[in-house]
Amino acid sequence: TDGIVRDTARDIVKGKKTDVDKARAIYEWIVDNTFRDPKTRGCGVGDIKAMLETGNLSGKCADLNALYVGLARSAGLPARDVYGIRVVKSEFGYRSLGAGSANVTRAQHCRAEVFLTGYGWVPVDPADVRKVVLEEKSQPITLLDPVVPPVRARLFGAWEMNWLAYNEAHDVKLPGSSSAAVGFLMYPQAETGRNRLDSLDPDNFKYTITAREIKS
Repeated sequence: TDGIVRDTARDIVKGKKTDVDKARAIYEWIVDNTFRDPKTRGCGVGDIKAMLETGNLSGKCADLNALYVGLARSAGLPARDVYGIRVVKSEFGYRSLGAGSANVTRAQHCRAEVFLTGYGWVPVDPADVRKVVLEEKSQPITLLDPVVPPVRARLFGAWEMNWLAYNEAHDVKLPGSSSAAVGFLMYPQAETGRNRLDSLDPDNFKYTITAREIKS
C-alpha cells in the first residue's frame, strides 16, 4: 500500500470525494487497463507491485482483483480478497462466468470486496469483466462489444451467487506443514515428507471437485 501502489491509487482517485466514487474509479481503471492472460498458472499470485513496476497489468483473478484490493487500501478504503470456487452455471447468461458441469475441479475464483461507509462490504469483480472479454465468445472481444457493458455495470456492487467463498486469508501457514506459508488457500495442497507438491501441475497432482445442488 505504499510506493508505486499508493502513487497509482492517488492518481486514479484524484478529485473523487466519496468512498463510492473512489471505489468505482479504481474498478473502472482496472477494467480499462488490465487484461486476462490465459497463460497465467492457476489464478495468478497477486504480486501487484511487480505488475505496476513492469507495466504488465495482466494475469487472472488473483492478480487483477488483488490489484483492486491494494489500490483501494492505498486510497483509504478497507478492501479484501475472497477466495472460493464457482459451483453452478451463470444465470447472467454468461458461459464464461459459471461452472459448465458438475466437475468444478478448475473453477476456482478469487473475488474482492470493498468497505463503503453507509453500505458495508460491497462486492466488486473487475477480473470477471476481463474474463468475459477474453472467453465469452470464440475469439477475444473488446470492451465495446455489446456483451460487456451489462456485466461491467453489474459487477461493481454485486456478484452472482453461483460461487462459494472459502476464506479471506493471506500468508496461510497450513496445519502440520513443514513448508512455507502459502500466499492464499484456494487450491488443494499436499505434502510428502518435507516436500510440498505443485498443486498447479495437472500431470503429477490430480484431484476432482464436484458440486451438485441440494434442493429443499
